[in-house]
Amino acid sequence: MLKKSINIFVAALLLTGIITGCSRKQAQTPQQTDEKAISVSVSKAVRMDIESTVKLNGKVTPNIEVNVIPKVAGKVKKIYIKEGQMVKQGDILFTIEDTDYRLQTEQAAAALNSARVALQKAKGGAVEQQIAQLRSSLALAETNYSDAKNNYQRIKQLFESGGASKQALENAETALKNAQEQYQTAKNNLELTLNKINPENIAAAEAGLKQSQAAYEIAKNQLDNTIVTSPITGIVSSKNIEEGEMAGTAAPVMTVVDLSTVMVEIQVPENTINKIKLGDKVAVKIGSAGIDSIEGTIESISYTADSNTRNYPVKIRISNEKNLLKGGMFAEVLIPVAKADQALAVPLSAVLDEDRQKMIYVAVDGKAQKKEIKTGLADDKFIQVLQGISENEEIIVKGQDFVQDGTKIIIDKE
Repeated sequence: MLKKSINIFVAALLLTGIITGCSRKQAQTPQQTDEKAISVSVSKAVRMDIESTVKLNGKVTPNIEVNVIPKVAGKVKKIYIKEGQMVKQGDILFTIEDTDYRLQTEQAAAALNSARVALQKAKGGAVEQQIAQLRSSLALAETNYSDAKNNYQRIKQLFESGGASKQALENAETALKNAQEQYQTAKNNLELTLNKINPENIAAAEAGLKQSQAAYEIAKNQLDNTIVTSPITGIVSSKNIEEGEMAGTAAPVMTVVDLSTVMVEIQVPENTINKIKLGDKVAVKIGSAGIDSIEGTIESISYTADSNTRNYPVKIRISNEKNLLKGGMFAEVLIPVAKADQALAVPLSAVLDEDRQKMIYVAVDGKAQKKEIKTGLADDKFIQVLQGISENEEIIVKGQDFVQDGTKIIIDKE
């Protein structure tokens, strides 16, 4: 009887264990098969123009930067501007003590007046009077020569007819020769004065006047140069002189920059240099000025590589109407190197790298479906898909790092 009771108890325990085990199994099975869905965001694959770019670093420089160097040396008398001040072309920057230069100008002016008087004399009444006297002397000598010639002819005829002595003929001949020599001398003197001496005197006087005029202009320019003006419209970026100090003609004492437009200088590698040309538009970012993107124009391209970097210097012009850009600011330039029109594209962040393959997840019937793709050009936001997906497929762009092929998903309705 006792043995039978024990067997019944053992059998009851086994039955309870089996029932309990079955209950646990039945309770666990739904938990194992009920997979939790992952929340994701999607974006459709669309067609767009994609431009591939190369990012290069550069530096902002003024469009024009002029070092102001005085043309004359001297003590700085007065400074009219402050560093950082806006000036217009022709505005007075500073002046130099001008006493010595003013005296030199006055001396040159006096010499110029003397030269003018000398030229007037060379062309004036004294010369005309001299010429008149020479003409009168020539006329008298010509008359004497004519009379002597007639007298000689008369004496010669008388001598041939026996009416005059040989001595009388010789005296008439001598008088004729003397009259002829006097006539020729008077004629030569007049011609020399008219054709050589007077023109030479005038030429010398004119040369003296030109020389005096030049000396005056030099002295006047030096006096004018004691007033130093701004060569361009811009901003005084530096001032290296104070009132009372000596300014020389070798070192700059001020610098004026034109920042109405600025240049961004970059170094372009040789594999990119032939993909750009003058006039191309590029995007420029200047973070220190709070500019995320501004359009610039390629202004110059060097045809010779820098000997140190082996890259090619390129300058990009940017408008600076708001005066936010300063020389020396750091800039990032996006150089376009290739373009695909109406390319099938997806957000760059959606593409994953797995074993050197490009992968993407698409949303299909509430599940993530993994696809291998072939990519092409890319910009800073989108990448071209050449193969692997179709237009308007829903691409998982957020949460793709937490899914696998076949994972259940819930699409956020953002």
